[in-house]
Amino acid sequence: MRKKAIESEKRDITRTSLVIDEYNTNEIIGYFSLMIKSFNFASDVSVSSKKRLTGNKSADNFVTILIAQLGRSDNYKGLFSGQEVLMQALNNCLYIKELCGLKIVCVEYDDISNLNDFYIGNEFRILQVNPSRKILAYLKL
Repeated sequence: MRKKAIESEKRDITRTSLVIDEYNTNEIIGYFSLMIKSFNFASDVSVSSKKRLTGNKSADNFVTILIAQLGRSDNYKGLFSGQEVLMQALNNCLYIKELCGLKIVCVEYDDISNLNDFYIGNEFRILQVNPSRKILAYLKL
């Protein structure tokens, strides 16, 4: 995570935020990386989904805030949930929305049941499977 986050920061691709245990040890509890990204719609995405996300039923792509990385330290399992890290990421996304108007947040992840349950359980909706074979899910702010 560290090497990838540092490289992405240097290249101005993402911004990574750390969640720190300020009350005890100042250890890293979790982290998330955000970026602005454009995605092409898969051919099987419905017209209503395109309209919901872009306002244009014939759109070919859309721009979103992507939560590119999200994680929690195993040292805090049971003490600090992944959902709490996600909520901090979404709070930053709300700030981005206020600054530039982007209202769609996406996550792109491997088709693993616990990841799927986590994001669906946090109100993300599956949009499509990308050419990379990763699921693309979204949340409207």
